[in-house]
Amino acid sequence: MDTPLLIFLHGPGQSPPVWQDVVSHINPDQHMVAPWLKGLKPTEHAGFSMDVAVGAVLDLMEARGAEQADLVGYSLGGLVALRVALQHPEKIKHIVLVSTPMVPTQSVLTRQLWMARLTPSSFFKEVSKEHVVAALEALTESDMWVDLSDLSTPTLVLAADGDPMGRASAEQAAAHPMATKYLLPGTEGNLLATQPEKLAQLISDFCGDFLEV
Repeated sequence: MDTPLLIFLHGPGQSPPVWQDVVSHINPDQHMVAPWLKGLKPTEHAGFSMDVAVGAVLDLMEARGAEQADLVGYSLGGLVALRVALQHPEKIKHIVLVSTPMVPTQSVLTRQLWMARLTPSSFFKEVSKEHVVAALEALTESDMWVDLSDLSTPTLVLAADGDPMGRASAEQAAAHPMATKYLLPGTEGNLLATQPEKLAQLISDFCGDFLEV
């Protein structure tokens, strides 16, 4: 494969098609894939493990014959992307983090779990409420810490300007010399749904010579 494989990693409570609107604005000739994060697929019952999720990304690259990849991650997917790059920097050319908390504290995860439990089941469209709750329960028991001090991969950090948590994380990451932040206008944290075309352009410009359709 001449160009790096472009891998999109979703967040908890999401499924791979959440990237569809973004992908639709990138040249289909670019090698792309949006897999399930290992441990978050509804048919899986082992729960989420960061190490297992990282291994699954590497296995996917090997299966696709990709010596290198560009990783784009949303929320938890961004943390997985960072962990892959920190452990295997020779395999990752670029990282794009979308609304990714740099240090998701136990209190934040616990609050998200509490809110998910109180949310009506009808609110969950892509993944069932039961699976979202199970995924968040697994996350609260996992090691989410990411140490950026050893980061050697060029990284673009994207967040909505009006999203306080996302903005704080972007500013924290941008303090690292390998990271660049870009704040998109608006208050909505789910940029995949609200600004997919702009995201596609930023990803394309940062990672290489992808062409918009």
